Amino acid sequence: MEVGARGIESVARNAGCTRLRAIVIAGLTPTEIVKHVLRAEPDIMSPFAMTLSQAYERRLLENGGTSLLTAYRDKGHLGPTEVKVSSVADHAPGGTVLARQRRELETQRLLDMKHSGNPLAPNLILNPRLPLALVGVTHAIELDYMVASDDAPSYRVGVIKSYADRGGKTDKAHIRSACREASVGTLALRQHLESRNDDPDRAGDRIDMVLRAPGSFVPRLFASMRAESEMASLVRALSAAPADLDEVERLVPAGANFASRDVIDQIPNNYRSNCKEHCALWEHCRAQALAAGQPIILGDAAAEQLAAAGSITRALDLLDGRGRPPENHAEAVLAAELRAAALLLDRIANG
Repeated sequence: MEVGARGIESVARNAGCTRLRAIVIAGLTPTEIVKHVLRAEPDIMSPFAMTLSQAYERRLLENGGTSLLTAYRDKGHLGPTEVKVSSVADHAPGGTVLARQRRELETQRLLDMKHSGNPLAPNLILNPRLPLALVGVTHAIELDYMVASDDAPSYRVGVIKSYADRGGKTDKAHIRSACREASVGTLALRQHLESRNDDPDRAGDRIDMVLRAPGSFVPRLFASMRAESEMASLVRALSAAPADLDEVERLVPAGANFASRDVIDQIPNNYRSNCKEHCALWEHCRAQALAAGQPIILGDAAAEQLAAAGSITRALDLLDGRGRPPENHAEAVLAAELRAAALLLDRIANG
């Protein structure tokens, strides 16, 4: 299983998690760790959601990307004569090593056509595949598509999501995640330009996103969206990897590897309530947080409120006046707030 753009994007969702970052940078996935190291079944996307996502993507990309091309032409982002489409997946289908290598080479060939000014360069590249080097490890990134008008200096990366477009009510976290996922492709595109001694800034910082109209498979196109902040968050998260990996090396015994559960458990994690949305290790990390009495298991608001105590056990001691007295002003304030809340709750419950 490849990490892919989605796996690399997940690192930026929880930038403080050394465990997730180390696993991804090493070329593994949380799902692989859950299955082969923890010997458990990973919590996967619901079958309905997975079927919907696959069907929608297939609908847009099948038949030479006709539906996707139509969406661009209807919005005026591609002209009447800008209809050149190349499907990398059709060029080299399959999951063999040779097929994957052929898809990378074909993607690079198409990009080089565009960057050399060849007028036959496609306007849409479907399912392109590019290498992305992170901390000396090369990851293969398979994207949904890339798009460019004939006069554009390079391609923009596009991402297809089956989320229903509900205007201002669309989950902003989903939108940011999609933008970061496309930005992973932009980083790979920039690296390709650098490898050809070309200007990486030709790739720009804009991405495209396709959602669907509620209750249908009609595409809703959002073209040329600026993803500067998403790109920056991704770069920040990944740039911390060398220091994190040095820390991991100091934490684990010499010669140890990620095939050991003890090694995984020794690497610091950063469990958050939204980990379930993107990381298969969330149950394992939550169990560790529960065993340690971390307030985050009660939710983000509780974690912030109880931060001065550091643990649920200490917070209960402050509430009941047991154990050590408050050690500082923050603990004293928290103790007073907890007791006041307890009295209010008692009055509400008992009249």
